[in-house]
Formats: sequence, structure tokens, C-alpha cells
Amino acid sequence: LSGINFYQYHFDQRMKEDLLTFKKDNKIILINSNSRVVEFEINLDNLGDFVYRDHLYLNKDSVFICSILNKSEMFILLMKADGEIYQQWNINKLVKKNIAAYFYIDSRYAHPMTFIQNKLYFQASYKFKPGAYIGSGVPIEMVLDLQCNSGHQIGELPDEYQQGFFYGNQQWEYSRVINNKGELVFSFPISHDIYVFSESGQFIKATRCKSHFIDKFKPIGKNFTNDLSSIMDAYNYNAQYSELLYDRYNNQYLRIVLHNLGKFGENGKIIDFNTRPWSVMVLDENLQLIKEVLMPGNNFWKRLVISDQALMLKPTGNDDSNEIQVYKFQPCLH
Repeated sequence: LSGINFYQYHFDQRMKEDLLTFKKDNKIILINSNSRVVEFEINLDNLGDFVYRDHLYLNKDSVFICSILNKSEMFILLMKADGEIYQQWNINKLVKKNIAAYFYIDSRYAHPMTFIQNKLYFQASYKFKPGAYIGSGVPIEMVLDLQCNSGHQIGELPDEYQQGFFYGNQQWEYSRVINNKGELVFSFPISHDIYVFSESGQFIKATRCKSHFIDKFKPIGKNFTNDLSSIMDAYNYNAQYSELLYDRYNNQYLRIVLHNLGKFGENGKIIDFNTRPWSVMVLDENLQLIKEVLMPGNNFWKRLVISDQALMLKPTGNDDSNEIQVYKFQPCLH
């Protein structure tokens, strides 16, 4: 596993086996974690002008790839283990909304492609210019119906995005999980609320889930919305919500909270943002707060995974290290 991007691997606990899939050396690789055997590799070299975003493994004859082809066209590819593409969808052609912003699709571990009842769910929304007006009705997700060979957009950006403020590029990195009821549950970096939609995209509810450690969100000044340094500082130092994780074993949610961190210490030196304080909000099945746990300081992560026993953390540091830290929240995680 040394050298792989820990943001782009998937750990899947199934009935009889634990599967690990990831991209390395332009290949999608599947390992059986129990036997530690590489079961197959898909070579992506022959895809031409291709930008890999993420993948979803269903079985050896069905591997979805979220990708950008020809620099601007958003595609979902369906591949076999031998590398054959036997179906593909140009998502740009399925978009019905006429919105003056950059349309994109994406998938990552905090907002993964998910396959339910012959439908594929993935992030599909719009990036606006910093400070640009954002109206209502901007969708946040795409549903690709494989049976009907059609797709449609669902959901809506929350009110906080319609105020004309720019909080940094991380405001587009929202999380989505799907709970045991099949509901789509969204958490946004700059909204205290968590939003729930049905499988068909109907709005169900918005629940206030405010952290004890965030009073307000700090926008970037209008004179600095195109300043790369200001954008990076907002990402690294300003308070925000990070990943939303769903613990399907206990029917609970974990919402990660990044606390505000001053950029400069008392000696005027820049503080390492990897030392920023953070906490975990433990929410019940109705998104009610059970407790908020302040995590150990100086212990930032690159990747979080929920297993059937605990929260597993891949810490920052040496990418070649295979160290995984394990945390149990009692009595909430049994």
C-alpha cells in the first residue's frame, strides 16, 4: 500500500470478505484483505486524454469510473476487470439545468459513488466564481438510472451558499452518506444544518447540528477572493465542518469538526495547520447530538474509515507508513 493516495481507496466489508480497492500506477487494484491476494488489476493507460476522479467496485464485471475525458467532458465509465469499457455515459448531455457556472461531477471517500437498486448516485453540481450570485434550485447530486439509461439532478445547495459570500474552495467539498433507510444525508462545510433527501430526491428535512466549537463561519474578504494564499488559509485555518461518516453498524453519524486555528503563533511563526484542534460529533439516527468528543491534539488525519468495531484513522505524516490508529467511542460505538 505504500505510495498510494489515501484519499482514493475504498475499504468494503462484505459478508465473507474484506475488500480494498485503490488506484496506483494508473491501475485500479483490488486486494482481498483477508487473504492479502491481489485479485485483479484494471489498466487505465489506454483511455487516452483521461482524468481519473474515483471508482466504485461492484464485482469483477462491474467497476464504475468517475472521469473527465477530453479535458472538459464528464463521463461515468462502466468497465470489466479486463479493462473493457462496455458502457459509458456523457453526464454533460444529461444536465437539464441552465446555470451560469462550471458544471462538474466528482466522487471521493466523503462523497462516494453509491449503487442502489440499479441507480448510481454521485456528486454533480456547479462551481461559481468567488462572490458570484448563487440563486435557489442549484442541484447537488446526480442519479444515473441504468435500467432506463437516463439521469437527473436532485437536491439543492443550502441557503448559506446564496448569500454572496466566498468561504474558500472547500465550500464545494460537501459530504453525502446514505443511511440504512436509503435516505441521502448531506453535510456542508459552511452550514450547521444537515439535509436529508429521499432516494428519489425529495426533500425530507433539515436538522440543526451545530458544533460547540463553531460560533460562525468566516468568509474571505471580497478583495481577496482570487488570492490563492487567502483561499489556502481559509481551507487550513478557518472553522468548518469536514467529513460526515455513517456508522451503519450502530445506525449513527459522525460529523467531523475542524476548529478555528490562528495562522501565527506568539513568536510570529506560522503554525502548522496539521496541529489544528478537531472534534467528532456523534449523532443518533435522528441526527440528534449524543455528544461531541474533542480529539487528541497534534493528531490530524488523512483518511477516516468506520469499521464494525471502531473509527480508524490514517494520520498525516509519511505516506509510506501503514500506521492506522483506532478509536472507540463508548458507549456510543459498541
